[in-house]
Amino acid sequence: MAERSARLLSVEEMPRLDSVVQNGPDHSTMALTQAEEALWLRQQQDPDAVLKHVIAFRLDGAPDLPRLVAALYRAFEALPELNVRYRFSPDGELEKTAGSEVSSCLHIRRVETTAEAVNTLLAEQGATWDLERDPPIRALVLLSGEATILGFAVHRILGGVIRWRTLLQAVSHAYNGTSSAMGGSAGGEATPEVAEMEPAMDAEISAPPVPWLLRTDGNEAPGLIDFARAPLLERSLMARAAGRCGTLIETASLSALAGPQPTPSALIAAVALQFGRFLAQLGDSAAVDLSLPRRPATDMLDLSLPFCAQRFLRIILPRDVADTKDAMARILAGMASPDVGTLDLRPQAERNDAPRPHAYVTWLTDPALVLPLEGISVERLPLPSLAARPDLALGLGRAAREDRLALELMAGQALSPAAGAFVLERFAGMLASTAPLLGAPGFGHAVFDSQPDISASPASAAPDEGANAIEEIILAEFRQALSSPAMTADDDFFDHGGHSLIATRVIGRLLGSHGIEVNFNDLFRHPTAAGLAGLAQRHDVEQEASVPTEADSSALMAPLSLAQHSLWKIYAALGFGEIFNLPFALRFLDRVDETIFARAFQDVLERHSGLRTLFRQQEDGTVGQLIVAPEDLGAYKWFWHSHESQAGDRNQEAAYRFDLSHELPLRLRFLIEEESGQQVLSLLFHHMVLDEWSVNLMMDELGHAYRQRAAGKAPIWAEQPAPFHEFARLQHGAGLNQAHLAYWTDMLRDSPRNQQILPRPAASDDASRSPSNAGGWVELKLESAVTEGLYALAKANGASLFNVVYAAIASSLHLLGSLDELVVGTSASGRNEPDYFDTIGYFTTVVAHRVGFSPESTVAELIDQVKSTINGSLPNTDIPIDLVEEALGIVREQEHLFEVFIQLHAKNKFNGAFTLEDESRIEFRQVDPERHESVLGLQFEVMEEKLGEERCIRVMMTYRSEHYDPQQVELIRQTVLKIFHHFAEPGGASTRLVDLRPAIDAFQAPA
Repeated sequence: MAERSARLLSVEEMPRLDSVVQNGPDHSTMALTQAEEALWLRQQQDPDAVLKHVIAFRLDGAPDLPRLVAALYRAFEALPELNVRYRFSPDGELEKTAGSEVSSCLHIRRVETTAEAVNTLLAEQGATWDLERDPPIRALVLLSGEATILGFAVHRILGGVIRWRTLLQAVSHAYNGTSSAMGGSAGGEATPEVAEMEPAMDAEISAPPVPWLLRTDGNEAPGLIDFARAPLLERSLMARAAGRCGTLIETASLSALAGPQPTPSALIAAVALQFGRFLAQLGDSAAVDLSLPRRPATDMLDLSLPFCAQRFLRIILPRDVADTKDAMARILAGMASPDVGTLDLRPQAERNDAPRPHAYVTWLTDPALVLPLEGISVERLPLPSLAARPDLALGLGRAAREDRLALELMAGQALSPAAGAFVLERFAGMLASTAPLLGAPGFGHAVFDSQPDISASPASAAPDEGANAIEEIILAEFRQALSSPAMTADDDFFDHGGHSLIATRVIGRLLGSHGIEVNFNDLFRHPTAAGLAGLAQRHDVEQEASVPTEADSSALMAPLSLAQHSLWKIYAALGFGEIFNLPFALRFLDRVDETIFARAFQDVLERHSGLRTLFRQQEDGTVGQLIVAPEDLGAYKWFWHSHESQAGDRNQEAAYRFDLSHELPLRLRFLIEEESGQQVLSLLFHHMVLDEWSVNLMMDELGHAYRQRAAGKAPIWAEQPAPFHEFARLQHGAGLNQAHLAYWTDMLRDSPRNQQILPRPAASDDASRSPSNAGGWVELKLESAVTEGLYALAKANGASLFNVVYAAIASSLHLLGSLDELVVGTSASGRNEPDYFDTIGYFTTVVAHRVGFSPESTVAELIDQVKSTINGSLPNTDIPIDLVEEALGIVREQEHLFEVFIQLHAKNKFNGAFTLEDESRIEFRQVDPERHESVLGLQFEVMEEKLGEERCIRVMMTYRSEHYDPQQVELIRQTVLKIFHHFAEPGGASTRLVDLRPAIDAFQAPA
């Protein structure tokens, strides 16, 4: 340690520093709490999750560096519960042990500027944590020509073990030479000596906790400072950090409510009352929720630290407060009483459960009271945060001048990057009576939905620019989802490769991340950012923490999701065969390094716990999913090189029967194709862990991992996806949504059952023969002109390609079977929660829709019916079809809801390339699998592909041989192709359904 730090010290200081570097406590096992186990598990499952909090202090006055380092060492030695490690014992139990060297808890580094110090601290916060080697706390002493910065990065796993105040005061006592620093704080409570130093609840605090706001002797306020913007913060961190800004206000602006000599409690109550009314008017909300500290003078060192709900009083404040004096009195009484739960200040008639914005308001404690260091001026260094933060947290404290208050606002990652500065400047202006009238038309929602250029001054944003800001947000989401950075606000979403699955993702992100609600049909009718912005509805965004609550080993076991449970029932009924195998194959046109490929795919496995899952029966008879830890993957065989596969072939792999209780639900095997000598990769997945959406996620991540591994580097990921088993737990805990179930039962209650498109082939003479899933498949490949004609028809009718193809197939079967209506099964993404858009797993649900055929209706009207039916059902697609059938009293062995299933495979990424760092490419193409089984009577899989610049549509029709003989299959194929051609012709949309048959009779479909 001394060697590393020598270049930072003088010759006289070096021996003093060496003398204080000592080994810490002996290696021993320590008691482990359930909260620690839960956070350890969460960090294991999400290694990239930011679970550390960082605070920092600026030390002015020539601090004695060896003395400071010695104080940090002694504090860590006195608090051994900080220097710990977490690992599995030989018995397989998680244990906590004392670290052997205190030096691992301390880093010393030279930085050029305070801005570099800020970025260094945030880099430490965002760094991954090796639970076995690294301590969950690290002190950083950063030396620059401007000042000495003392920072602490502390993992949340220590949150129930020790308080920040205890740590800082231990450092203080050690530095100042007092003996009370040598006492630990077991159980997370402060020592008596520390407790005695805490000021009384409403004691006057005259020392400035935030003097950075006023560094000169001038009388003018410095204006608003944004701590989460360049040049203070590197641009690579700006997109991930919660925003933070500060300003000064006159204390007199609150005197009417808080009194002439206000206490911290009165100031908090007054600011909260004004801030709550401000937010309610700003967002056009009837009421807001505010959380205020019950002990304002002692509970908040910094806005970047966790907010403990038990220490905060929840207040529901109406927008219109009739008696502010009465409201102040009730708030102060509530803050003083530990027994008050939620304080609802709304009139009785206005009380309801409608969603409300929420904000924290707290007092910022003077760090000099908690970290007094002899001869040193201690100031807080305000930091943004990479850890998830609440939407809005407002802190206030004394400034250098007695007639001023410092205000700081932290805006969580869910809000626009410019939201915090905008809100704080408007609020400070309102207190000074310089802001525009809050009730002015068009002012509501401006901050929550806008995302202006961060280089612009917040004051320059005009109230009527909200629509333009929404347009920019929509455009940004379009560009990201379509990987099209050059896209403009007037460009068509579908012209840049958009389709219904990507539209689902965009709509979910707009609502979940920005509070912008877009109707699915509106996106198809107005597929540009400019056209969509005027139709969007705006809402406040609510951010919720997602922390596993179970801390024992059962946290690795999760229930099945609703979709998985539905699939498992069919899987079991069919004898656990290969019916739900998903066999894919890739032919590599360029040589691929199989070892690098295996390591890259393991990177994907480690990121997505849903892929490394076993399915086992539990004690209560239900089936659950057991997550295999990344370090245990070596115990399972899931990858075979080509030299191991000389006797294998793709068809054998596709027919493999999984034992899901003992082996991973996937198999990757490289083969060498005999004719061409090319590498062919067989990828076999069980459907229980993979759906259509997940395939593209997997291929994107695999391409990124291969590129990095080929360059000799481990992949770096922007974010860690939410684990699938947490989705299953949440869905299981929430139970079945009865309103969504009622939607489907109402729609399908009197629908036709056991529909036959054509007469069934004659049954076998063997009456004892059980029903068979045997079948086959044919391909319908559309010519380029037909493909482009169908795309044009979709665009002209504000529909998706899937809507058009679905309508064409349905109308073909209507003609063949002379049907008045048809029940069609299809798949829905099942991803109604944006938090899980980047998660690999099986979310897909099967749903059924009724399509009616009126002879006088036109093709365009049929397309609109299909579009409205599908899009209107999307909010209810969390209900699997088997639960609908049960509610309708349908017994699957006797009847079924639908004979026909239509599914879209939109631009799957099995046709593409891995691009390496030198820009060379490894091209691959999908090889279509052989199909010999079909659970369904007729299944149409629409393949929307793009090879180079050419758009292609292929339709794979799988059939069940018991339902259709070869002649019938060919008749269906011919009819569907004819309808596709007619739909694609100019004027095809205006054809009445009654005129379709004569229109296609003369047409000869290609063989």
